[in-house]
Amino acid sequence: MSVIRIDEVGGKGLDRVNKLLAGVPGGVFKATSAALKRAGDTAKTKAGQFAAAEYTISKGDFMHNVNEKTRVSGDSGGVASMQISFAGSVLPLLTFNTKFSRDGHVQTQVKRNGGAASLEHAFVARIFGQTAVFERVGAPRFPVEQKYGPSTGHMMQNEQVIEKMEQTILETYETRIEHEILRVLNGWGG
Repeated sequence: MSVIRIDEVGGKGLDRVNKLLAGVPGGVFKATSAALKRAGDTAKTKAGQFAAAEYTISKGDFMHNVNEKTRVSGDSGGVASMQISFAGSVLPLLTFNTKFSRDGHVQTQVKRNGGAASLEHAFVARIFGQTAVFERVGAPRFPVEQKYGPSTGHMMQNEQVIEKMEQTILETYETRIEHEILRVLNGWGG
């Protein structure tokens, strides 16, 4: 499981929100939590794009295999933190850039900035209606084990992905907070 945690959002802007919404009971919490939730939703939407930029997986395959949860916590003075957790099982190697030939040669590339690796004792087979990459464990023909790439949670632990997620959250929060302040002042924060 990978967790992206934002502890301080807004900085100087939070003081401004406190001043503008001081007379509205619960207004600061409503505005900041709504802006932070929208920022988290935007970051979750872009998570597949960020992972696909670092790994040889399509955004659709990433989003199809990810389980994510968002938790926003805070107090009446404003939202203190947000946590987005990503989890998922390991993905079959064929989900990534894996090529195989009829003569049994298997070549794979999981990360975009890395080169392709040749798997010497691996082969591709269709078992139980699913095509996958397998490798013999020992000298005899059996047992064999299926080869996997990283899970979606592991992909979200990549430093570049984390930086992009944090940047997206901060930028979206800053643009969204103005709209949420107006919603609370106009009585829409309900």
